[in-house]
Amino acid sequence: MPNTPIRCFDGNAQPYEPFWNFVEAEKSESGQAELELNGVISEYSWMGDEITPKKFKDDLYRVGQGKAVLLKVNSPGGDVIAASRMRVTLTEYPGPITARVDGIAASAAVAVVMAASRVKIMDSAYMMIHDPSVMVFLAQLNIETLGKLRDDLKSIKDGIVPVYAERTGMTQEKISRLMADETWMSAQQAVDYGFADEIVTGGQQKVQNVAYVNCLHTYAHVPPAVMQAFQPSDIPPAQVAAEAPALRSDPAAAEFQRKAQSLRDRVNQILQKE
Repeated sequence: MPNTPIRCFDGNAQPYEPFWNFVEAEKSESGQAELELNGVISEYSWMGDEITPKKFKDDLYRVGQGKAVLLKVNSPGGDVIAASRMRVTLTEYPGPITARVDGIAASAAVAVVMAASRVKIMDSAYMMIHDPSVMVFLAQLNIETLGKLRDDLKSIKDGIVPVYAERTGMTQEKISRLMADETWMSAQQAVDYGFADEIVTGGQQKVQNVAYVNCLHTYAHVPPAVMQAFQPSDIPPAQVAAEAPALRSDPAAAEFQRKAQSLRDRVNQILQKE
């Protein structure tokens, strides 16, 4: 029996449960096969998981049938290891892939989007890039595991930077700085930077679930408009202050932030010893 995957984000998903949705070409609005990533990219880490990646690849080839696929994304990110492996699978897929950012493509979701040959973004949508990181929810990790995570994250960034640089035409040094600074981009900025090719008009798609909002809370510089747009409807607008960090005054969010900072501190301790 395989080990149960490590939970990264607090939510309702079960281990090995698909977090994607495929729509066959005959049933889609676009007339081509569609892959919908509408939420967190895996509430569980794909580190050491060989079951979920196989499910994703099997679904892609079964529904796509080697033909064109429309990748529709509204994701705050998620497990960077899952995103990296998904990008490889999509890149190796024989048919053309077009991505459309419907709400947010942040963090790990951008790596998935970069597998597409053409990227469209809704006029009200956002993209965000930052250094790879891992959220591990309520898991005790020893120094060997953390060391492997550090190596994996460094390897992932080393692989992502050239991809972003080739896509945008920017230098790898500039891409690395933008990632380190946690750079949020409006639709126009995403096109100006080269992360997207075309702006399309349409309403922003919302997702209101625990994992989605928790993922947003882990970022340091979320634009207030993003936090307000994607907060659960039971939170009054007045509570969504002028700056996103104010939302972290919520006790549950503060506890989540404390756990996230604790993990970051433990990883930094390993980095300082090397």
